[in-house]
Amino acid sequence: MTHLARGLALLVLVVALGSAPAGAIEEMWLLGRWEPVQSPDGDETDWLEFGPDGAMTSIAPDGRRTGGRYVTNGQEIQLNFKVGAKSVIITLTYGPDRQRLYARSARTGNTAVYEKRP
Repeated sequence: MTHLARGLALLVLVVALGSAPAGAIEEMWLLGRWEPVQSPDGDETDWLEFGPDGAMTSIAPDGRRTGGRYVTNGQEIQLNFKVGAKSVIITLTYGPDRQRLYARSARTGNTAVYEKRP
């Protein structure tokens, strides 16, 4: 590869990265659909889909979709759903390998587990 071709490739990469929303590159691992793999409370579980624009969707087993927003903060992801005039905030955590999301129930103390699916 010539010096010119390398320089152009680097320029394209810098422009592409520069046009991404702040923090989006660090959060690429989160984007997509997450499937419940463990629900110790026996509740109907939902799938979670995260988009690159901070939007997320919870998908119930019957196909009903509830939209919301998310933000990441350290080792936490805060989900914000609007239910009528109320905001419902749910906090998820994840480990250093970012392979699973954990949702701890405030009611029972049990933790549901989600894994990313293609």
